[in-house]
Amino acid sequence: MMIHSGPASPAERSDPNRPRSARTAELLPAVLEALPVGIGLFELGDDEVRFSCGNREFARVLGLERSPSPGRTVREVFDPAEHGAVLDLFARVRHGRDPQSYFVAQRGTKQTANHIWNIDAYPVFTAGRLTHVMVLAEQTDDKFQARQRQQVEADRLRQKADQLAELEKAKSEFLRLASHELRGPAAMLGGYLSLMEDESLGPIPKRMRPVLPLLRAKAAQIHMLANEMVEAARLEDERLQLRRRSLDLREVVRRGLKTAEAAATSRHRLRFDDRVRRKLPVLADSMRLDIIIGNLIDNAIKYSPAGGDVTVQLAIAGELALVSVRDLGIGIAPADMERLFVRFSRLEQGPDVPGTGLGLYLARELARLHGGDIVAVSTPGEGSVFTLSLPLESSTE
Repeated sequence: MMIHSGPASPAERSDPNRPRSARTAELLPAVLEALPVGIGLFELGDDEVRFSCGNREFARVLGLERSPSPGRTVREVFDPAEHGAVLDLFARVRHGRDPQSYFVAQRGTKQTANHIWNIDAYPVFTAGRLTHVMVLAEQTDDKFQARQRQQVEADRLRQKADQLAELEKAKSEFLRLASHELRGPAAMLGGYLSLMEDESLGPIPKRMRPVLPLLRAKAAQIHMLANEMVEAARLEDERLQLRRRSLDLREVVRRGLKTAEAAATSRHRLRFDDRVRRKLPVLADSMRLDIIIGNLIDNAIKYSPAGGDVTVQLAIAGELALVSVRDLGIGIAPADMERLFVRFSRLEQGPDVPGTGLGLYLARELARLHGGDIVAVSTPGEGSVFTLSLPLESSTE
């Protein structure tokens, strides 16, 4: 586009053959003068930013006796105390191609100390190319306190974000270290239990035989906890990768129920409501799918301290396989539903229930990585239903 810094001659104005774009551009100075804010247009060169045109209000805000001449550099237009910040403002507009702002308290007497000098810079494009920057300059009293509060709040939020980032980093590092420390003892415990079960260490006394399944269940819990910590850390670092293969979801559910039997008390009854009664193929990571279903069943048992039925139902809805885990336990209060799947979050109703607050968080995140989801429905005092949905293998091809 062409920028004209002054009016055309009478001969030029009376020439009907002049291009309409040229006649329209002649109106620019008049339009700028009609606006109540200071406006200046600057042309972006390869090495310099130069003034093109502006209105009288722009010169007044900058404290100039008259409007700058076209072609003046930023250093020649702005006060020496501010031109460095203005050059940085133009550089940010050029780099980000987005509007940018700069403000500062006006320097001067006590009577002017609460004034604010503010400019907003907007990119101007010609044929898709950034060619100019339009500057709106204001000098006001009423915005000073508001802009100061905004700046203080922005600094506070930035500091808070930095603190939260450091905390998240520390949490992830803790998960990695804790899982490493747990895996070694868990593997050793599992190894000795295997030697005891196959009587490699000698005959098992009769009175010890009922204890071995309980020890095996506790060893499995430690192993699961270590895996949860590792998986949570990988999720936070975005390093978790699925190794998908075709699996029969019915067998995965059966395996999860069998593992959970050792952790359930005599007051719990684990039931499998199979409404499919055939193979149910899904493309999934075997270990991660075990974690999802194992956590849902384990959660149902933990939050049913008085016992009762824990029912795992398998069904199909369209192109989705559904695994619903229902318990008759303490339920979940409406206020807790929002943080149900939040990492390290624990429900207020069950302070004595063991756990890290990772299970449900990890289960849903892993389900979503598989293209599925987990939703919960609960009534306090009556129990809960957690439903896992996964795409059937045929629907993912």
